[in-house]
Amino acid sequence: MKNMFGYCMLVLVVSAAFATVSECFAGNRKELNILFIGNSFTFRHDLDQLVEHVFEEGHPEYDVQVERVVYGGQNMYKHSTYYFSQTFLEQSTIADEEIISRIRKMEAFLQQESAPDGWEHFQMTVRPDRKLEAFSDIHKNIKKAIRDHEQLLKNNPRVHWDYVVLQSWQDVHPSLDEGYAKYVRKIADVAKEQGAEVILYITAPNIQNSKPVAGPQLQDRVELEMKLAKALEKEIQAHCVVPVPLGINMIQRDGTDLTFCYENDFHPNQTSAFLTANMFYSAFFKESTEGFEFDSVTETNSKGQGEGKDPDGNDATVIFEDGTKFYLQKMAHQAVTKFDMMPRPEQQVTSMSDPRRFVERLGSQPESHAPMAAMVDDLFSHE
Repeated sequence: MKNMFGYCMLVLVVSAAFATVSECFAGNRKELNILFIGNSFTFRHDLDQLVEHVFEEGHPEYDVQVERVVYGGQNMYKHSTYYFSQTFLEQSTIADEEIISRIRKMEAFLQQESAPDGWEHFQMTVRPDRKLEAFSDIHKNIKKAIRDHEQLLKNNPRVHWDYVVLQSWQDVHPSLDEGYAKYVRKIADVAKEQGAEVILYITAPNIQNSKPVAGPQLQDRVELEMKLAKALEKEIQAHCVVPVPLGINMIQRDGTDLTFCYENDFHPNQTSAFLTANMFYSAFFKESTEGFEFDSVTETNSKGQGEGKDPDGNDATVIFEDGTKFYLQKMAHQAVTKFDMMPRPEQQVTSMSDPRRFVERLGSQPESHAPMAAMVDDLFSHE
């Protein structure tokens, strides 16, 4: 009986010790706050939460907190110029008077009969192949931005962001003074003032394949986007770059049965989201996720296919088999490592002065899905 009593006491003591250690560990976790600014390539599959999940699995000492400022189909130009998304990056220090001032500016945008200065220039410079978008087309997003600012006025949590993720979106340009790079630089200046570091998230809408492919898609585009990303990384001293086009390109290189977008919707599918989340981890920590338990992704928009379904009518949740999971984890890390080893350009990516020639070069590969204009129109029709 004494031995049994002693054994029970030992179990209780050991259990209490483990509980105390666990509580201490939890109490000592370092908070890591990450703000995502982007569009549906950020909010589909709750990508920000996937990143939080994989970060905490690999580094449980961190308490990762994520938030997102997102508008479907929008880019950094519109985020910074018309929606003032940088307000949320500044929330720990911004005065209420400044928030009110930005609300008034957005209200004034809604009253303008003609497009503001710079509206047509951006489109003609970055997307000369596409019909000019009317300024009134973004009124609904401006109204949402006003509501978001009003909510921030009522309840500002004053979060200090450690990192801000800036997503690219059909706005690549060979000059750092135009397109994605220009407006990333503007937001990066705000981030620096706030003591936050920038993570560049380069999306791959044009090279995602919906069916098996025999080789890489739009090779020229991938190479130019990676050179631009490398130059921009150096220019703003970014914390890291998540080069999704390079990851997909490397998988496609020898042909692959893996697909990275839906047949009925041009958005990234679960495989693409899984690859991207693992690339975020590899880019941020310079470590591989190979062997992690993280193995599933759930689509958050069925596009009319019904509850629990993805846009192609399949199960919304994909649980990756070990072979596929390990392969995607490995390729995610290899792509990030390859990007990190690329030399940084000392000059502009290209001296091409005619933006139409630039777009033609990006969209003229033999195995591309379709001309770039058609791809862009198709993508916007699914937002």
